[in-house]
Amino acid sequence: MSIVPAPTRVPVVPVLATALGAQVVDDLLFLVPPLGLLGPLAGISAILLTAAGARALAAGRAGPAAVRTGLAVGGASALIGLLIGGLGLVTVLLAGLTVLAGVAGAAGVDALRRSTRLP
Repeated sequence: MSIVPAPTRVPVVPVLATALGAQVVDDLLFLVPPLGLLGPLAGISAILLTAAGARALAAGRAGPAAVRTGLAVGGASALIGLLIGGLGLVTVLLAGLTVLAGVAGAAGVDALRRSTRLP
């Protein structure tokens, strides 16, 4: 039995586009009048968009490659969020949750693939 190395390459441009998109869409929600009232929940939308983006990018990957892709999306989104929002306590906590959401979104794709595999 041999161990096959997992590919370590993560697509840089889609990861950055997904992370930037999650943070920018989160900020653009303030411009929509009914959604602008949900200001305290703005960080949650960035977290959910990051998880969805990581899930979409990790769809063609399996195992550690999927989780690495989610980590890259979550880390990039957290870094962009910190650059936009500053280094306050709440933004640092939301950045940590964003990284976790990226990994969880990508790991969910891999777990779903493994659970539906027929013997």
